[in-house]
Amino acid sequence: MNASGYDGIPRELCHWTTFLTKALPLRSMGTFVELLIGAMLTPSGFVTDAYLMVNMRNHWTSYYKWLQQGKWSWLALARQFVRLVLANVKCGVIHLAIDDTLTLRASKQAPGSRIHHSMATRQIWRPMCWGNAGSTWR
Repeated sequence: MNASGYDGIPRELCHWTTFLTKALPLRSMGTFVELLIGAMLTPSGFVTDAYLMVNMRNHWTSYYKWLQQGKWSWLALARQFVRLVLANVKCGVIHLAIDDTLTLRASKQAPGSRIHHSMATRQIWRPMCWGNAGSTWR
């Protein structure tokens, strides 16, 4: 990503974003960058908020379909993220934290929500699973 002319964007952010996009097919790069920048600008980081934060090129359904059915590999992107951390963090110990979070959804039409039977509370609810990854170092 060429950062010239964009003085407000840190050069490192441009370098890291470009590095991450190398794990994606050429056709997916623009969509990924739009969602990544939008998610970084929102307090929650959710895809819906990212879509509303940035002036996106496409309709919402294009981003939903890319996330759900796109021809890209989240494993390749995760490997590239680990490469990025290893190349830029110079310390003895790096911890990679991966978390899956259930978010309750009220709508039956909510993308990705499925009926879940909770054996502990004997309730039926519609959670949506979010995956999060991050790294910490000393």
